[in-house]
Parts: sequence; C-alpha cells; structure tokens
Amino acid sequence: MEVSVDLLRDHIPYYLTQNQKEGLRRALEDFSQKGESASYYTTHHQGELLQGDGWDALEIVQFKDTRRISTKGILLSNTCDMDIANKRERPPNIVFAPLISLSRYRELLISQCLPVDVISSKIESIRRQEVTSVFYLPKGGELFDEYIAYFDDIHTIPVDYFDCLDCEQNLFTLSQFGFYMFLFKISVHFCRFHENVVRDSTQ
Repeated sequence: MEVSVDLLRDHIPYYLTQNQKEGLRRALEDFSQKGESASYYTTHHQGELLQGDGWDALEIVQFKDTRRISTKGILLSNTCDMDIANKRERPPNIVFAPLISLSRYRELLISQCLPVDVISSKIESIRRQEVTSVFYLPKGGELFDEYIAYFDDIHTIPVDYFDCLDCEQNLFTLSQFGFYMFLFKISVHFCRFHENVVRDSTQ
C-alpha cells in the first residue's frame, strides 16, 4: 500500500475543529507540492507521556549478546495506555522503536556500494514518507539531525522506567501534523485490511 497525501486527506480525524482540519489540509498540500510541511513538533504537553514522543536514554537488550544499550526512541504505545493515572493490575510495558540518524543510514547504504543515484532516491523516498516501514523525522525539538525509525524494530520498556528519566530527556512531542502522519504510517504498516490472503476456504 502506497502512502499518498490524497489518502491522508481522506482520513482527516473527525474530532478536530474546522480550523484545525483546514490547517492540517493546508499542511498536507504543502507537503505534497513542495516537500514541505507544518512543523512536525510542538512545544505543548511537555512532561507528559504521549504517543509519538521522542525520548533519550531508552534501554534495549541486544538479541545476539544480551547487551544493554541506551538509545533515542519514539513511543508507539497509545497515550491512554501510558497514562500513569490509569491504575491496572499489571503495569503496562511501553512499546518503542529506536531512532537512527539518517546520516548513519546513508553511510550504511554507501558501505553496500550502491550507486549514488540509488542512494539519493532511497533517501528522498524516506523524506517524503513513501516507505511504509520507516517513519522519517526532520530536525527539530531536541533532534539536531534527521532521524528515522523502523517499525519492524520494536522494543518494550516498563512504564515506571520513566520515573527515572528527566523531562530534559524528552526530545520532542509531535504536532498535529506530525502525529497524524505518524498514526497513518503505523496503521499502514501494522493494520492492512486488504492483505490479499483468503483465510477461510470456500471449497
């Protein structure tokens, strides 16, 4: 399934005000026509745990050697599940994807001896959010480089781990435009009604 701005426009959230819908529509138009968009980030909701937030010092355990690594990451769990005010019998784990700098990804492509034009094409497709398994993040907030997150590289961390983190380790919060793009990319990657698989035999 190809991610297109026309498809995004058809699914603008119903709960937005008319002004917010128009703002989002204009941002999508700019993104489509000029490769530009409204900022991916907002300065509101600092200190809260929201879906799509970027955090530093998230820990992952390497599968091959069980080493613990501290990394930047983007939170995939929904906001309600991360709300500490919601008391549960079993404390939830938060799902996140590590962030990788786009420059590091480019170096990986170069190390594979790919042609320059192929590398440039791959990078531009990522920036235009056309790669369904990758979410692109421009510079902004506390990100001083472009970053990407792979939706097929996800990890979990206990929600109470964030009690140990400082608010300064909150790298960014997505704006309405950034969050909308993020949700759409997650939906396309994980939830495809048209998977072209017949699961029940008709014979």
